[in-house]
Amino acid sequence: MDVWVFILNERQNMKNLKFYENKKIFLAPHSPMTLAFAQYLLAHNIQVQGFVDKNKQGENVRKIGDIHDAYDYIFILSPNHFDAIYLDYLPFVHKEKLLKITLKNAEYTLDENPSYSHEKEFFYHPQQMQMLREKIIFISKSFISSNNKAFYLYCLKHGQNAVMLTDNKTQIAELKTHDLPYEILTTKEAEYEIAIAKFIVFDQGNSTYLPPLHPSQKTIQLWHGVGLKKMAKMDNIVYDYFVSTSQWTNETNFQNIFNAKEFLTSGYPRNDFFFEEESALDFLFCDHDIHATILKNRHKKTILYTPTHRENNTRIPLDFELLNVFLKTIDALFIVKLHPFVLEYYTSLKEEKYSHIIFHNAHGDVYPLLKYVDILVSDYSSIVYDFLLFNKPILFFIYDKEAYIQNVPLLFDFDEYSPGLKLFTQEELMQALVAQDEHEEQRAQIKKLFFEKNKQSAAQNILDTILQNNKGLE
Repeated sequence: MDVWVFILNERQNMKNLKFYENKKIFLAPHSPMTLAFAQYLLAHNIQVQGFVDKNKQGENVRKIGDIHDAYDYIFILSPNHFDAIYLDYLPFVHKEKLLKITLKNAEYTLDENPSYSHEKEFFYHPQQMQMLREKIIFISKSFISSNNKAFYLYCLKHGQNAVMLTDNKTQIAELKTHDLPYEILTTKEAEYEIAIAKFIVFDQGNSTYLPPLHPSQKTIQLWHGVGLKKMAKMDNIVYDYFVSTSQWTNETNFQNIFNAKEFLTSGYPRNDFFFEEESALDFLFCDHDIHATILKNRHKKTILYTPTHRENNTRIPLDFELLNVFLKTIDALFIVKLHPFVLEYYTSLKEEKYSHIIFHNAHGDVYPLLKYVDILVSDYSSIVYDFLLFNKPILFFIYDKEAYIQNVPLLFDFDEYSPGLKLFTQEELMQALVAQDEHEEQRAQIKKLFFEKNKQSAAQNILDTILQNNKGLE
């Protein structure tokens, strides 16, 4: 496999890039990241014809079915959604014309022959396997996130034969420590678990790991949050069950994105942690040092900052030295939990040492810690709406609001559905941390829309429903 690295060093670049100088190149999707890449290519005498994106409009933005043969190659640069984009384009474009671009440490990497999960040959073929099925398996690509973790633990606790399939080595080590059942995703052992499973559970868009299933097998999509972001239609799979938090979120959001035979308004399993007695396994994948620090400092105000992922800018415009000085004066603990897709930035930040600021593991599960949080600071993240269940102050640090909303369309008016102070600078943020809370009524109104069941066991509701509805299926 040939992998070319486009480093910001002209002498190493030009030889590799020359091949594309007279080619018709399109970039996908249309985003700040691909706009920057287009400028980079232009500086190296490569003219970009335009962008391919099914969700955006503009003079140079086309849909994949409209560009026909007006290109030689399509470069796909999307850290989060490459597989989904590739799958959408494959019916229209020969796979040799679809090239994957990655960006890491200011280096562009071109992969001419990437390995695509959905092209793999499966060793087992569950569609042809007639058998009694009992297992519940969980698919967690890259990291085990909060809903899959919570429902998996609930199933094990209540006597179900459950297995986690993941490729996250750190989390696998923790599963081993607790003697919890798992297999490594993409191995034959994992494929076998899929083949014999009765229920297959996701909380991300990882359906490309599925072979054709037997009619008795059922898929459950827990998803990973309600929120304001408008998403493209995900119609490459029809789930048997899609889990949400209210009929309103189904009608205004999920039913327009996902195909499912049934939408369950049971609530999210991860939110069960808020209202139930703690157990040691609740804190699986949590940052245990931070948990201990919180318990040791209960007299301090605890603030959690959870910025959402931005494809084009992973840096946070905060002077942590200045913020730390301020936090000392108000005797507050400030926890920063970054998105898993900005792991490199987290790695660099955690090396810094501050007396009142700590950085939570980017891949860790922060949800069991939310009950200890006094103030949530976020922006466009779905964690905001889960935190409504506590009726505690929420601050919106939206330093890039105009640019973000321009590139990430929202379902609703942001100000109307963000119940808290809107902050654009560090000075405003620090002032808001000591300001009086005046948004309790707005929080209550929005909570009624997003949550039909506040304190009932979501995991129990889901498990009872799928077991009851699928008795006797083989």
